[in-house]
Order: sequence, then C-alpha cells, then structure tokens
Amino acid sequence: MHQIALMTLAALLLAGCASGYSPECVTGTGTKDCATGTLGHQQMTQEREGDETVASIDDARCRAIAAPGSGEYLACRQRAAKTRSVGR
Repeated sequence: MHQIALMTLAALLLAGCASGYSPECVTGTGTKDCATGTLGHQQMTQEREGDETVASIDDARCRAIAAPGSGEYLACRQRAAKTRSVGR
C-alpha cells in the first residue's frame, strides 16, 4: 500500500513539473500564484472563501449590535477578530 501511495505522488509531481506547475501547487501545499486547476489554487480559493464567509458572519453579528462605522460596531469586529486569532 505504501508503495502505491509513493508511486501516485511521484506521478503527480512528474505530471505537474511536465506541465510547468511547481510541485507545491500540484500537491496542494502552494501558498500563492498557483495556476487554475491545480490543488494549490483550489486550496487557496477555499481559504479565501472561508475568510469571506467569516467576515460576512462577523459583519452580520456586529450589525445586530450597532450601526456600521460606530465605535460599538468597530469594537465588536475587533473582538471577533481577536477571538478568531486566539483560536488558531
């Protein structure tokens, strides 16, 4: 089983290198500038969408507390950001 996994990884890396993609983008460990269609690009897209969803939820929650732009709203957004950074 271990041999099959290694051969699959090697095939992916060779295919990615042959097509001009970096090994990081092919394996999904790339952090930026990965071409569309690679695992790295897919991962970056999912992370960006997740961040946008979190921001949307925080915005809605804080709008329920105070008007956007007010001190209370900004404090709410800062608390939410701080809470999320502690959890990571």
